[in-house]
Amino acid sequence: MGYSEIDIKKRVAIMEVKKNPTKFKKLVKTIVYGAIAVLVLYIMANGLGLVDSLDFGAGAYYYADIPGFSKYVNGEHFKTQFPMWLHIVLFLLWGGLMYKLWTWLEKKLG
Repeated sequence: MGYSEIDIKKRVAIMEVKKNPTKFKKLVKTIVYGAIAVLVLYIMANGLGLVDSLDFGAGAYYYADIPGFSKYVNGEHFKTQFPMWLHIVLFLLWGGLMYKLWTWLEKKLG
């Protein structure tokens, strides 16, 4: 059974992908990341997702710019016997601890 030159080249290319799947994975990742970048730029350029009546300038994509959001984070609404700075410090410490845990898990499992 004879193969044409094109068939042989196709078979060689398939064998190369099977031998070295990391090259194929890198190619797929590059294509996916490129497509995501193009979509993000398209969405930003066309202002998709923005509400015309709510123009906050550069901060339009932040959740904190939602009208009435301040009632959930102001000091009058949140009553506690501890000062607000303590809550913020505890929140940051918790975030740092979770980051350390995550990096430790990455080293152990990766």
